[in-house]
Amino acid sequence: MLGTAMEVDARTLDATGLDADVCVVGAGPAGLILAGELAARGRRIVVLESGGRNPDPAVQALSEGTTTGDAYAGPGATRHRQAGGTVGAWNTWVEDEVGAKYVPLDPIDFEARAWWPLSGWPFGRPELDPYYERAQALCGLGRGGYRAEDSATSDRPRLELSPGPLTTGVYHFGASRLFTETHLGEIRRSPNVLLCVNATTVDLEPAPGAPSIKHVRAASVTGRTLRVRAKLFVLAAGGIENARLLLLANHLHGLADASGMVGRCFMEHPRDVSYRLVPADPRMFDRCGLYDFHHGADGVVMGRLTFTEEARRRDQLAAMSITLLPLPRPLRWRPAESLRRRVLGARRRHGHTWSRLSSKPRRFAAFELLINLEQIPDPDNRITLGRDRDRFDLPRAAIHWCWRPRDQRNLARIHAIVAQECERHGLGRVEVAAAGPPDPNAHHHMGTTRMHEDPRRGVVDEHARVHGIANLFVAGSSVFPTGGFANPTLTIVALAVRLAEHLDTQL
Repeated sequence: MLGTAMEVDARTLDATGLDADVCVVGAGPAGLILAGELAARGRRIVVLESGGRNPDPAVQALSEGTTTGDAYAGPGATRHRQAGGTVGAWNTWVEDEVGAKYVPLDPIDFEARAWWPLSGWPFGRPELDPYYERAQALCGLGRGGYRAEDSATSDRPRLELSPGPLTTGVYHFGASRLFTETHLGEIRRSPNVLLCVNATTVDLEPAPGAPSIKHVRAASVTGRTLRVRAKLFVLAAGGIENARLLLLANHLHGLADASGMVGRCFMEHPRDVSYRLVPADPRMFDRCGLYDFHHGADGVVMGRLTFTEEARRRDQLAAMSITLLPLPRPLRWRPAESLRRRVLGARRRHGHTWSRLSSKPRRFAAFELLINLEQIPDPDNRITLGRDRDRFDLPRAAIHWCWRPRDQRNLARIHAIVAQECERHGLGRVEVAAAGPPDPNAHHHMGTTRMHEDPRRGVVDEHARVHGIANLFVAGSSVFPTGGFANPTLTIVALAVRLAEHLDTQL
């Protein structure tokens, strides 16, 4: 394993070849957890990371690409090449540090639904439950659940919405340093893992006469190259790059895309802020502390509104989650405007915390309804190889993404149901705050190497192995057949733990 070094830099590496049991491409959450779990089982791992310890504009430029369709930030703005992965670009504040909100997919999200195109995972939620439990610990979360009864208290009660299609759920919050420091540090110290930074994977080289991979070839921006030979290979480079690498393998060697599904069904989690709730009683702001970022009995949590699973099945509803964000009253004097800036600044820096303020009924006029949305997997939303080329003379990624009419109809149904239920339960009136399509830039890239037992409908099988290639696997949200509404990190980590278990049996 190259002496005693557990981390090497491809820009100055003398060796041109490395050997391992498993070669993992990418050192984001999926790659780090996968490598750590396999190393704990005594397997020898090489992790190839395109970036280094710190941001590097020359390396980040490798993520650039083009977009067509509806307005969408380019791949250069939505990916991050650095040890730790795109976690390094997270922007949710957990008190005084950056983190993310976590929630698992719901059982219905794994089911084949006749009314939801291309739905159905190869397994149900019970298959993933033990791995979710492990993922909770790896993400620095408590053991608490995600239902209102797990977090509601007499001081922070849930809204009374029953009977009806709406209910209260809970987000848990975790710090990004679990990946950028803790897990990354464990990988660097592990005697079974070699982390190779500034090593950009540029080719998956097939074995002669066999449907398998023999080497992964990587290059640095200084021009040095190396090959990694392994028994098994895993792409864990993100929802765009995983698809791009498979498309390149098909372009160069005729591998990995017999069905033409690679890159298709690209999904995001658009966010809608076009509606607001004006409470019937201003004292509602005092009663909604559950729906603000706060310390619960088992970690940092925040309540949210969502559909019950019963309603989703009965009424054929998309997944969604609503965050309540209080909007300050219009202010007529300069000192009060200064207070308004402080309130909004605290919300941006510290993950809300508005419920700690006094005199809330006087401060706030309405709740902005921030709706995180599920998007239909559409084969025409896709990643392809573009005409532009990177510094390694390889085609850059080209994204075509659209918010389809059926997605908009689903959003209109959400608006109508939320408005009806808020009025029916006496919470207040829901009104239009701003027109326009939702913001698609959650940077949750999903679906481009989707999981399905049938090679005609998916790219990987139920164990995340690429159809038609014996020793090539994919980790991360690119394997999601459908995406629900949730930040995908918890499910990414759970799937990585499950994949590590499977690869260990294969070895």
